[in-house]
Amino acid sequence: MNPAHVNPAVPMATSARRLPSLNMLRAFEAAGRLGSVTRAAQELNVTQSAVSHQIKELEAWLGVALVTREGRRLALTAQGTAYLPSLSSALDLMAQATARVERQTHRARLTVNALPTLAAQWLIPQLSRFCEQVPDVDVQLVTTAGVLDFDPAAYEVSVRCLSAAELAALQARPGWQGVQFGRFLPDAVTPVCSPAWLARADALKKPADLRRHTLLHSRSTPRLWRQWFGAAGAAAVRPAGELVFDHAHLAVQAAVQGLGIALGSPALVADALRGGLLVAPFAHLLLHEKDFYWMLPARSADDASARAFCDWLQASGAAP
Repeated sequence: MNPAHVNPAVPMATSARRLPSLNMLRAFEAAGRLGSVTRAAQELNVTQSAVSHQIKELEAWLGVALVTREGRRLALTAQGTAYLPSLSSALDLMAQATARVERQTHRARLTVNALPTLAAQWLIPQLSRFCEQVPDVDVQLVTTAGVLDFDPAAYEVSVRCLSAAELAALQARPGWQGVQFGRFLPDAVTPVCSPAWLARADALKKPADLRRHTLLHSRSTPRLWRQWFGAAGAAAVRPAGELVFDHAHLAVQAAVQGLGIALGSPALVADALRGGLLVAPFAHLLLHEKDFYWMLPARSADDASARAFCDWLQASGAAP
């Protein structure tokens, strides 16, 4: 072969490994490690005669004696004593490599359905913590905008933002009697904007001052600003400008970019508030009519991965 045509990425062929059978090696390693043919047979789930036969076959293959008998106990010869540690290490490496492949092949999959805003603002930033706690579970996150019109049995876990009336309506539906619910996070909203917007804009001392600002809306919650004004004890104002987005998290992202003032949940945008990306000029004026709930359908009641995810949601929502 012309050396110029050799692919450097492909290793050159080597001679085939000259090895005795794995059964011979396992029998000798177990007997030598345990010091007993009987215990080796129990560990390998074979007969004592089978272990003895495999050891004799290995000795014949190698052309050396590996073991001797001292009464009922098995003793190693000098060659056996030298051979055993490397053989044990090699079998351990094989077992570990096999276990890694098995874990990857049999990893559990957990399908979680959540609202886009919760997924973008809170769940995705938090999800690495669940993956660290439960590393053998692969989470498949599906986002849908429907709050009430969905089948909980289609997913292992669903997460929704519900009022008390909406929760009661779901629980009363046929086919929902076996669904378990758990409240884990409040959804109280207040106006949020970027520090730069607040610095350059007209003063915000009372809710009525919002009439001089651009308000950011979401189509998924079209009446939210009107509800907030009502909870704040102020009549809804006609703002200087309005921008409308598909989802609440997009309106909040627009606020981070300095496009106006959005309504955001302090629980969901806590990192942005702590990091100085957002400020809440009326932090004491909260509209709190809904909460986030996890939902566990009957088919997931005995699913350890789904249970672990719900427990994690509960603990994460309660964390400061």
